[in-house]
Amino acid sequence: MRWPWQSVETRAVGYSDDLLAYLTRRADGTGTTGDTTATGALESCAGVTGRLFAAADVTATSPTVAAALTPDLLTLIGRSLIRVGELVCFLDTTGGELAIMPVQTHSIAGGPMPSSWEYDVMLAGPTRTQSYTHIPAEQILHFTYSTQASSPYRGNSPLEVAALAGRLSSATVRALADESGGPLANLLGLPLDGADPSIAPFKAAIGAAHGGLATIENGDWGASNGAFVDLVPKRLGPTPPEPFVTLAMQASNEVYAACGFNPSLFTTGSADSLQNAWRLALFGVIGPLGRKVVAELNRKLGDGISLEWEELRSSDVQGRARSLAGLVTAGATLESAAAETGFKNLVAAPMPEVERVET
Repeated sequence: MRWPWQSVETRAVGYSDDLLAYLTRRADGTGTTGDTTATGALESCAGVTGRLFAAADVTATSPTVAAALTPDLLTLIGRSLIRVGELVCFLDTTGGELAIMPVQTHSIAGGPMPSSWEYDVMLAGPTRTQSYTHIPAEQILHFTYSTQASSPYRGNSPLEVAALAGRLSSATVRALADESGGPLANLLGLPLDGADPSIAPFKAAIGAAHGGLATIENGDWGASNGAFVDLVPKRLGPTPPEPFVTLAMQASNEVYAACGFNPSLFTTGSADSLQNAWRLALFGVIGPLGRKVVAELNRKLGDGISLEWEELRSSDVQGRARSLAGLVTAGATLESAAAETGFKNLVAAPMPEVERVET
C-alpha cells in the first residue's frame, strides 16, 4: 500500500554508501562495533535464538499474515534481537499481498507517543536500495530486545547494555586469534658444516615429505652415537598460557549470561545440566521474547497471531510433570497447575461413583 505523502527513492549501492550508513549508525548510537559482535559466544546465543524462533508454530486468523511469517523472517527476528537489539520491518501490501520486509537502516521522528512516530526507512537489494519517507507507525513492525526510558524508540542488545562483557570476550578472542596466527613450524637443527654434500638433499627431502617418509644415506649407520641422533625436530607454534585460556572461557560465559543463556547449553556437561540449560532457554529467553514479538505483531496486523513452542517443550515433559505434581500436592487445582506447566490439554478424569450399600 502506498501512502499519498510517501516518497520513493531508488538508487544504486556503492561501497561509500555502505560506509556512510555505518558511520551514521555509529554517530547516532544505533550501531554496535564489529569487534564485540564477532565472537563465537555471541553467535552461539544468536544462532540458538534464531533457530528456536524458526521452529515456532505460527497461527493467525488471516492466512495472508500466517504466510508472511516465514521461518526465514522469524530467524532474522530472533538473531537481530540478540545481536542488534531491534529489527524494523516495512509492511508492504502492494498488489493485495502482505510482504514483511526488513529494513537496512531507519530513522524515527515524533513525540513521546509511539502512535505518532514516523519512520524513514531504506530497504536493501542486490544492486539497488529503495527508500521510503514519512511512514506512519502502523505500517512498521518494530521489534526490540529492550529499551531505555531515555530512548524508548531504540532497541538495545544484551551486549550493548553489558558492554564490558562484550569487550572482554572480544579482547580475549582477538588475543587468542593473534596467538594462533603466529609462526607454526617444526625446527630441526643441522650441522654447521655447510660443505657436507648430504645436507642439501637432506633438506630437500624433508621439505618435500609433507608428513611422509624421508630417507638419506648415513655413513655412521650402526654406530652407538650416529650423526643423526640429534636430528629430533622441535615444534614451534601457539602456546597460550593456561590462565589466558581460562579467562577466555569465563569471558564467553559472561556473554552467555548477558544474553540469558546458561553456559551449560554450549559446553560439555552432564545430562541434567544440559536439560536445565535447555529449560532456561525456552522459558527464560524464547518465551518472553516470543511474547514481545507476538504483541507487536498483533498491534500492527490484527489479533489472533500466536507463536507456540509446544513441540520443543515436549523434550522437558518429565520436568514439567514433576512441577505439575508439586503444584497439585501444594494445593493447586489440577486445571490451574496444568495451565502453569504447559499441559493445556490435560483434563482431570472424573472420580468413579461408588455404590453405597446399606446394611
